[in-house]
Amino acid sequence: MNTARTTTRRASGRAVEPPEDGAGPGVALGGRPRTIRFPPFWHAWFARQTEPRLAALDELVDAHVERRALRRYLRRLKHATVFAFVAAAAAAHWFSDQVAWLAAHVPALRALWKLLTGA
Repeated sequence: MNTARTTTRRASGRAVEPPEDGAGPGVALGGRPRTIRFPPFWHAWFARQTEPRLAALDELVDAHVERRALRRYLRRLKHATVFAFVAAAAAAHWFSDQVAWLAAHVPALRALWKLLTGA
């Protein structure tokens, strides 16, 4: 079981209490924050971004998210349709077997069954 320790030990073996923040006592789960250094290529890319370019990028991302959600919905609809068709076919087959069995054993139903099936 992974648990975050609330105290840390120094090399001397003495326990050190972590500092309290606004949320209360504890240790930051990721440890101390680190600076991310981007290479010059990314600095240039960020510098080229303008308000219209960022708006266009937002629209592209929104369109992608909408298409993904629509694909997920249509996939679920397809699976539900196939399931309903297979379930209906199985139920029809089961009920036809039951009616055939009843018709074979009950004379009044046997006449009705012959009328329906033409046999």
